[in-house]
Amino acid sequence: MLIKKIRIPVAHIVMIGFLPSFLKKFVYRLKGYKIARNVNLGLGCVIIGKEVEIRKNSSIGFLTIVRADKIKIGRFVKIGSLSVIDTARFEIDDDARINEQVYVGGIKTPESALLMGKRTIIMQASYLNPTLPIIIGDDSGIGGDCLLFTHGSWNSELEGYPVKFAPITIGKKVWLPWRVFIMPGVTIGDNVVIGADSMINKDIPANCLVAGSPAKILKENFPTPLSEEEKSKITERIFSEFSSHLMHNGFNVDMNFANGALKMSVKQESTNAFINYCEDESLKANTETYNSILIVRKGTAKNISAYGMMISLEDNTRIGSSFAGEELISFLSRYGIRFNRLD
Repeated sequence: MLIKKIRIPVAHIVMIGFLPSFLKKFVYRLKGYKIARNVNLGLGCVIIGKEVEIRKNSSIGFLTIVRADKIKIGRFVKIGSLSVIDTARFEIDDDARINEQVYVGGIKTPESALLMGKRTIIMQASYLNPTLPIIIGDDSGIGGDCLLFTHGSWNSELEGYPVKFAPITIGKKVWLPWRVFIMPGVTIGDNVVIGADSMINKDIPANCLVAGSPAKILKENFPTPLSEEEKSKITERIFSEFSSHLMHNGFNVDMNFANGALKMSVKQESTNAFINYCEDESLKANTETYNSILIVRKGTAKNISAYGMMISLEDNTRIGSSFAGEELISFLSRYGIRFNRLD
């Protein structure tokens, strides 16, 4: 064989992978890797590339292998344990996540790539074959046990059997629940939801609900827009459930929701947090700055000196950070509500 293929880089894992995170980052920086602050590289994990950039507050888990000629990992990215990412080009944007035991690999070509947008996720035990590019748009989710193949071949094309090599493109706000199979060459438009156990063998237009094997369109113009009254009721329910979540975890919560506005006080020993939800930023804070969080229905999140963190539900933006705010952000993600960082 002219080209040697090393499936598992045992020597690299033994010599570098088992170093403590700070030593491993030191070695990789000597190799020319650009690694920002607050990056955590788990025990046994290795990064192998010619051009590598990892931005701040990202982490890679235990015994995970990331190997590509070009690697670009954004801010606040989490890659779980025992995963393998082996392609020519790997880019994952801010707040995205790859869970445990995900395998990305297969036949390589110069075009091989996995490109993941902001706040995307690939859940555990999924297999992605990026022989040609797999592109996943912002806020899209790949559930567990999903299969994405950009090539399909086994029997001889010279004998008339079908052989196909083609990229996969997934738009923004697409949800693939568990055990979805996507065939080579498929393009999925924005705002599509696919039923579990579906097989996608042709393009899907935007704003559709599809399911089946092979998948068929069940509903177009999906989802149905909500009225302001419906949104208000849902918001009140979510905050009520967030209050129950905090109390279940030992916090004292005082919540007052009236006339579409919310004031919530959260306390545990020396920890005090204050959450205000209202029409816009006209509400004035009367609490500690760092643990004050303002959620507004209208406008775009922006720096307000009276608050440590501001969130907008109109355009899903956020600015600032606090422990209580990050807990709320995490809780809201259960309902598919995610936020673009403006800082």
